[in-house]
Amino acid sequence: MALLDRWIASRFLVNFVLIFAVMFLFAISIDTILQLDAYTAAARRAVEMGSYSSMWSAVPIAVLDFNLPRVFQFYAYLLGLCSVAAAGFTLAQMVRTRELVAMLAAGVSLWRVGLVMVVVAVLLNLVQLLNGEILLPRLAPLLVREHNAILRPSVEKFGLNIVQDGAGKLVLAQAFDPMTETAFNLLVLERDEKGAAVRRIEAPTATWDEVRGGWRLVDGVAAGRSAPGSGAGREVRIDRKEPIDFVETDVSPKAILTRRFRGFAQLLSTPQISELARDGGLAANDATRLIGQRFAGACVNLFMLVICLPFFLLREPKKLLGASVFCAATAVPGLLGSLFLMTVSLPGLPAAVGVFLPVALLLPIAAARMGSLKT
Repeated sequence: MALLDRWIASRFLVNFVLIFAVMFLFAISIDTILQLDAYTAAARRAVEMGSYSSMWSAVPIAVLDFNLPRVFQFYAYLLGLCSVAAAGFTLAQMVRTRELVAMLAAGVSLWRVGLVMVVVAVLLNLVQLLNGEILLPRLAPLLVREHNAILRPSVEKFGLNIVQDGAGKLVLAQAFDPMTETAFNLLVLERDEKGAAVRRIEAPTATWDEVRGGWRLVDGVAAGRSAPGSGAGREVRIDRKEPIDFVETDVSPKAILTRRFRGFAQLLSTPQISELARDGGLAANDATRLIGQRFAGACVNLFMLVICLPFFLLREPKKLLGASVFCAATAVPGLLGSLFLMTVSLPGLPAAVGVFLPVALLLPIAAARMGSLKT
C-alpha cells in the first residue's frame, strides 16, 4: 500500500507543478504583452547605465526581475484551484487507464485514493503557511513595485501626505525611501487636546529606529508655539528653536507602505500584522481578518478539494467531460465566493467570525459529498 500511496502522491504533485507552471507562465506572458513598453524602457535605462551590454539580455532579465518574486504570491492565490485541477487530472488519467477498476478489484477503497490526495494537499497548505510567514514578508517591497520600478530593488521614493498618529501628531514628508526606510524633509506637528499645534519638528533627513519606535533625525530642529496671555485671543509667539535628534511616533515604514499600497499588509507575517495594528497603522478588524484568512483559506482549499473529488472517483470508466464541467462550475465560484466572504466586512458579524464563515458553510457540504461516495 505504501508503494501505491507514493505513486498516487507523486502523480498528484507532478500534475500540480505542471498546472501551476502553465498558469504562471500564461500570466507572465499576458503581463509582458500588456506592459512591453515598461519592460523595454527599464531595460534601456539599465543598458544606458552600463548594467547590461544589450537590450537582448536586459529585456528578459527585466521580465524575470519583476515576475520571478511573484511566484510565491501566485502560489498563495492559486493553491486551492491548482489542487482541485491536479486532483481532476490525476483521477482522469487513472479512470482512462482503468487503474481505479484495478484498485477496486484488489480491495482498495476509493476513499484511500482520495485520502492520499488530501494528505498531499494538507502538506501544500502547510507550505503556504510558511510561505506567508517567512518568504512573502521578505519579498513584500518587491511585490508592491509597479512597472516603473522594474530592475530596481524596491519601491521608488514617494511623497508622504499628512498622516495622524495615535498620539495626535501630524506627520508628513517630501519623500520617503522604503529601501533605506528614510524620510526626506520630514515635518512633525505636535498638537494639544484641542488640535492646535504646539510644536513643530523639522529635519532634512530622518531614519526609522525600530527599537525606540520613532524617527532618528539628522539636523532636526524643534520650535514651540505658545500663547502670550489669556486675553491675547489668537495671538501666539514662536519660542526659540532647539535641536532635536529623535521623535517618537507610530507612523512606521510598514504603516506608510500599508497606507500607500492596498495589498502590502496582507504580505506581512502574523507578528508584523499584529504589531502594525497595535501601533495604529492598521484597523483592528482588518488585522484580525488578514490573520484569520491564512488559516480559513487553508481550510477552504481542503474542503473544496474534498467536495470536488467525488466527481472523478468513479467505480466504472466513463467520459469525464460532464464531470469536468461540473467540477469547474463548483470549484471556481466556491473558491471566489469564499475569498469574497473572507475579505469583506459583514454587517453584524465580528471579523473573527466572518472570516471563518466560508469554512462553516463548506464543512457540511464536504461531509455530505464524501458520504455520498460509492466505493
